[in-house]
Amino acid sequence: MGMERRYVSRFVRVGPYKTHYIEWGDGEPVVMIHGGGPGASGEFGWGNTIGAIGQYGRGIALDLIGFGLSDKPTDIEYSFQTFVNHLAAFLDVLCLEKVSLMGNSMGAYVAAKYALDYPDRVKKMLLVSSGTIATAMGLEWGITPGFRQLLEYDGTKEGLRRFLQGIMHHPERITEEQLEERYRQAQLPGVMEVQRSFLNYVQRRRKEPDQVQLFDLRHRLPHLTIPILFVWGKHDIFASVELAEQLQKLLPNTRFVLFEDSGHVVQNDEPERFNQLAVDFFFGERS
Repeated sequence: MGMERRYVSRFVRVGPYKTHYIEWGDGEPVVMIHGGGPGASGEFGWGNTIGAIGQYGRGIALDLIGFGLSDKPTDIEYSFQTFVNHLAAFLDVLCLEKVSLMGNSMGAYVAAKYALDYPDRVKKMLLVSSGTIATAMGLEWGITPGFRQLLEYDGTKEGLRRFLQGIMHHPERITEEQLEERYRQAQLPGVMEVQRSFLNYVQRRRKEPDQVQLFDLRHRLPHLTIPILFVWGKHDIFASVELAEQLQKLLPNTRFVLFEDSGHVVQNDEPERFNQLAVDFFFGERS
């Protein structure tokens, strides 16, 4: 399965906010949700994947509100539920009644929470390396080396390079052009305010009972009946493979696949194998 970076860039208004997304192909929709970190976006998260999906269906990767080229309003609270609500409104604007979802890291939680909030609107779900879901399932994993790198990001291009070297097992796959563009997006107005708002929310999410309850997935995710595939990288320094093993015990009806040569962003470390797995999962015999 190839990894040609093939897609078109589009903007749509979701409520009052401009939302950017990339897409390719026609037919059954697979919507992809990126993770967090400086300069994160649909393009950087899923640019190697969307062309493969677009050969068999319609691949769509949005920039969540506050990320990429989407608007970054400073008068809202950035929380996981904010992102879930943005995804829901985005799918309504695109008139997508039922979709399959892919999410990486934080984006995997957003995908899972959307599927729980709107169970009749999700067909299948592929989740990649998500310590956020592990936390929502009651697992403790502390400050990992990768998360420490995120906290220590200093806003420089070299700092971004160090961060990307942490999330990928094969950082040499990142071109200088991609690094430059991601750094440019990490410097856009509003980015730092979004990060501060989200970090403030994370602190509240651990302490305030209503936020704790809203975030928790322990009593709901194990009972989700759609097909779910979880993918994890053996060399993930953000969310370790041991965490994946603990999570698998809590989700016995979910299929887990370990990628031996990947870090936190499996779809970019081993794109050819990942693309084939994703296409087989979503489209089956048609692939």
